Order: sequence, then structure tokens, then C-alpha cells
Amino acid sequence: MTDYDKAKWFQLYRHAMLELEHALMAGRIMDARSEILRRLEMLRDMPGLHEPERQAIQDALSGLRSIEREEVRHADEKRREAAKLALGRLRSIGPTIERLNASDVPDQS
Repeated sequence: MTDYDKAKWFQLYRHAMLELEHALMAGRIMDARSEILRRLEMLRDMPGLHEPERQAIQDALSGLRSIEREEVRHADEKRREAAKLALGRLRSIGPTIERLNASDVPDQS
């Protein structure tokens, strides 16, 4: 265990990485990133060596970018699925619409 394992930024990062519900993911990522940036500001003004924590922060930011990319892929897939479903529904009612349109045309005889 390291000194920063109990730090707020690390806890928020861990919550983001462990979040399974896509609806909550973006908020978790944003919270973790905000706290990490706050911590980096603090480290800049603190004397002493904090290289292990700085490296852990860089690793955490990399991890957050990875799950953000996965979230984008997931959202794109959901949009494709919704579009495919809508297209299938439109195609299924197409013949009915054509029949209705044909019945509206007056008899030319």
C-alpha cells in the first residue's frame, strides 16, 4: 500500500475504473479527473519528492482515457443498434404505408 492509496483522487479514480453502469461512467471519470488536477496543483507547490505519486497520477490519467475510449465505443454501438432497430421497424411498416397510399389514389377509370 502506498501513501496516496487513501487520497481522494485515488479513491475517485478507483470508483471510475470499477463503475459498471454506463450511465454513471462519464460523471465518475469527470470527478476523478477534477480531483487529480487539484492534486497536481497541490504537488506543484509542495516541496519534496513526490515522484511515485506523480507517476501513479499519470497512470491513472492514462487509465481514465482508456475507459473514456471504451465509453465512446459503447455509445456508438448503442446508436448503431438504435438506428438498426428503427430501420427495421420502418421496413416492416413500409408495405402498409404503400397500401394506404395506393388506396388514396382515385380510380382513373
